[in-house]
Amino acid sequence: PSNIIIGGAMSSTAEPIIPVIDQAQVVLVSPTATKPELPGMSSFFFRLWPSDNYDGKMMAEAAYNGLGLRRVAILYVNVAYGVGITEVFTREFQALGGTIVSSEGYRQGATDFRTLLTRIAAENPDAIYLPGYVAEIGNILRQARELDIKTRFIGVNSLYDPQLIKLAGKAAEGAVFTYPTFDVNSEDSSIQTFVTAFRARYGRDPDAFAAQGYDSYRIIERAIDSRQDLTGPSLRDALHRVGRYSGPGGTFEFDDNGDVEKPLRLMTVRDGAFVELRGAK
Repeated sequence: PSNIIIGGAMSSTAEPIIPVIDQAQVVLVSPTATKPELPGMSSFFFRLWPSDNYDGKMMAEAAYNGLGLRRVAILYVNVAYGVGITEVFTREFQALGGTIVSSEGYRQGATDFRTLLTRIAAENPDAIYLPGYVAEIGNILRQARELDIKTRFIGVNSLYDPQLIKLAGKAAEGAVFTYPTFDVNSEDSSIQTFVTAFRARYGRDPDAFAAQGYDSYRIIERAIDSRQDLTGPSLRDALHRVGRYSGPGGTFEFDDNGDVEKPLRLMTVRDGAFVELRGAK
């Protein structure tokens, strides 16, 4: 049996796995789970994506200081990820002096948001924050446009997906969201090597999630090269000894809890394309 696993891509899937791997002393490396509490659950858990604490704090600061928003409504997917980042954004935005005028959750897989959107629109927010996934967010944006709701939409990295434009069309224009610094057009040699190989294999451009999966494998490979044996505790200790790692998904080093800090940037939708938002920090 394996003593190291790449998995638990979402917080809601990683969280129930962690007690199992902790008891079995098997290392779990998550490319993208973000719930703040996860690293404290087991010394065998590692992740390569920044915590919701960082993501939510960055967007709260950008919303208040960069975009000049003061009254924000939140419409979030009611799973670990959506709940966690909503809590962080709410705390940080209010600490800056902002007001959360309403906070509504919906089940993952929901398709009709008109009642929730109508209720939120009655509060006349400066913006609606959307911590969730692209399938639901695409419908939210489209239905908001159908209801003639004229407010700004801000969100999270899942908006960076071609499906958003397919689902929401022009309703996605102007949406602002956080996203890692991964850029397929970067001149960085490690990124270009990865992008070229990915295009040759799959016939399309990789996104940040693909880069995270690749980096997860490569850092495990580096840890195995330095190991004394292949037991779970030995592999855990080897990951901590890897030190600073640079790959397509960015540069990072695991802290004592197996967590990382990596920069994010602000993106927006302009003329049906994803572009970096300048001037809002």
